[in-house]
Amino acid sequence: MQARPRRVAVVTVVEANSLWTTLSVLTVVVGWFSLSTVGAVWAVLQAIVVAGFAALQYTALRRAR
Repeated sequence: MQARPRRVAVVTVVEANSLWTTLSVLTVVVGWFSLSTVGAVWAVLQAIVVAGFAALQYTALRRAR
């Protein structure tokens, strides 16, 4: 029998990834830290990757219903 993660745990991870994405982009836009150009680009690229993970996780969660 295959183990399935608890729905609440998956929702928590999706929400955490969404929050990470939002805060990463806000950090660059608002300028909360003195990021170099490379740092700003890295933060945005990282946010895109994490948003992709969140989208995949959300899709899997919806299909698991």
